[in-house]
Amino acid sequence: MTANDGKVVKLAVDEITALGTDVSVYQALYQRRMAWQFKDEAVPKVALERMLEAAVWAPNHRLTEPWRFFVVNAASPLRHTLGDQAYEVSMERRGDPRRAEASRKSILDAPVLIYIYCVPGTNDEVTQENYASVCCAAHNISLAGVAEGLAVTWETGGATRHPNLKVTLGAEEDWTLATLLSVGIPAESPASFRTPVTNFVYWHE
Repeated sequence: MTANDGKVVKLAVDEITALGTDVSVYQALYQRRMAWQFKDEAVPKVALERMLEAAVWAPNHRLTEPWRFFVVNAASPLRHTLGDQAYEVSMERRGDPRRAEASRKSILDAPVLIYIYCVPGTNDEVTQENYASVCCAAHNISLAGVAEGLAVTWETGGATRHPNLKVTLGAEEDWTLATLLSVGIPAESPASFRTPVTNFVYWHE
């Protein structure tokens, strides 16, 4: 595991070179899909680096920068431990070996896994704001994934619930897991539907 533990250098937005793409913001929003089947192809590290860079430009009140990312590639020896943990949690919850094995397989087969944690704030209010920012950061990764031709699947179920997960990854005890993202080139094109927004909007004019 590597991380930048040295002096932190702040970047201004005009110092970042964005990927040239024909995908508009609206296209990314509407075309974003989760996928459960991925092609057996590696995800370029440079694409992951761009997606993670986009993540930290999420809205962040007080600039607390509460996100922590653990990227686990397919060849990492952690994969089997994480897969076994997913299996254990599924068996404990459902007692169905087939579903448990499917949970393990989803961890083993995803080209890249990104576990995203949130650092707590100095009080409950800041902690809640931090969590919201981290979720926005995860969504930035999903939208950037569209521009990269990738699918990003959110997971908050059993695979994220093992009591030893933080120790396995090296996360601090007081950090909160926001989501696990599976990233890869999709091998399916799942459809999705939404209720028209007019059912949820109240205008005051």
